[in-house]
Amino acid sequence: MHTQSRPLASPLRLLPTILAAILLFLFSVHPASAQFVGVSLDLASQTVPPGGLLQMQIFITEPKPILKGGQKTTYSSRAALVPALGAVRDGALFSPAGDVDGVAVLGKGSIQVSFSSPLTSFGTDIDAPVMAFAIPVAPNATVGQRSPLTLDPNSAQWFDPSGQLYPVELKSGVLTVGGRTSISDVVPGSGIVPAGSVISVRGIGFQPTSKVSVNNAVVATTTFVSSNEIQITLTQSFNIEGQRVRVDTGSERVEYYPYQRTKPVSRSTHALVASSLPLFSHTTWTQAFFHPVLQATTFSAIALQNVNTSSATVTLQLFSSVGGLLATRTISLPATKWLTRDYAEAFPGKVAGNGTTVKVTSNLPIQMLGLQGDDALGTMTPVEPALQ
Repeated sequence: MHTQSRPLASPLRLLPTILAAILLFLFSVHPASAQFVGVSLDLASQTVPPGGLLQMQIFITEPKPILKGGQKTTYSSRAALVPALGAVRDGALFSPAGDVDGVAVLGKGSIQVSFSSPLTSFGTDIDAPVMAFAIPVAPNATVGQRSPLTLDPNSAQWFDPSGQLYPVELKSGVLTVGGRTSISDVVPGSGIVPAGSVISVRGIGFQPTSKVSVNNAVVATTTFVSSNEIQITLTQSFNIEGQRVRVDTGSERVEYYPYQRTKPVSRSTHALVASSLPLFSHTTWTQAFFHPVLQATTFSAIALQNVNTSSATVTLQLFSSVGGLLATRTISLPATKWLTRDYAEAFPGKVAGNGTTVKVTSNLPIQMLGLQGDDALGTMTPVEPALQ
C-alpha cells in the first residue's frame, strides 16, 4: 500500500498558536489581571492651604448600578496637636437620575453615610464623585501637615440592583496642608444655568491670570473679581450640578464639584438627629406619607428641605392605626433651608409608631425624606416617602 507522508509544519506557521497558548496560560494563572467585578472606590488625595476647603471626593472607578448601601469615612489624625480639619460643612450624593438620597451621621473625624437609589442610577457616572463632603481646613493648620482620608472597609456595603452585596476594593487618600489656592463654593450649585448667566467661583488664592474651566462646557467670559472670587459665563445652557469646575493659576490646579447648598433652620434636641445631615434626592413633593417606627432604641424622624426662593408652609398630621387624627403641626420652612425632627419633637405627648401614619403636605414642592435611627447603634438610614 502506498502512503503519502505529511510534511512537518514550519516553526513560523506555529507561532500564532504558541502565542495564543501562552496568553491563555497567563490569564488562567493570573485571574486578577481581569477587570474587578465589584465596586472600586477611590478617595482622592488633595493639597489644601490653611483656611481653605477640602471637598472630600469619593469616586467609583468603574460604573456599577447601586441600589443601596453604606460607607464610613474617617478624616482626622489623633496624633496632631492641632487638627487640620474642622467639622463637616455640608455634602452631597450624585446620581445621573437624581434619585439617590441618604443620611450622613457626622462624628468627630468621621462620616457614616447610608444611601438609597431606587432607580439604581447611583454609581453609573464616573465623571462625578458618588459623594462629596466639604470640610474646612483650619486657618492655623501647619503647612506640610497631613491627615489620612480613610475609607473604612468594615462598614463598606454596596448592594447591586438584585440586593446582593458587591465585592469592594477601597483606595484611601490623604490631605496635605499646603499650596495657596482652594475653591469653597460655586454659585449657583445646581440646576440649569442659562447661557450668559453669571457663575461665581469662590475660594482663596485666585490670580488675575487664573483660568476657569467647566467640564463639558465652553467658558465665554472670565472676570477676576478678587483673590476670593472669579465670575464666568458659558456659551450655552448647562446643568452645573456635579460638573468639574477647575481653577488653574499656572502653578496650581484645584477642582470642585458643585451641588445645592442649604442651611439648617435649627438643630433637633435629639442628639443623633442633630448629628445627622440629610442628603436629599431631586424629587419634590407637595404630599407624602410616612409610617414611623418606635421600638426599644429604634425611632423615626423626618427631614424637609425647601429649595424654592420663598418660604413653604408645611403641615404634618399624625393619624392613628385606624385613621383617626391624633395631632397636627404646621411649620414655616424658609427658602434654601432644611430641618430634621424626631416625631416626638413634632408631636409632643403623642406616640408616632405602632401603626400610626404621618401625612405631610406643603403649599410648595419641597424635598422630603424619612429617617430611621437607632440610638444604641448610633445609626441612621433613609426611608423613602410613600404616595399613600
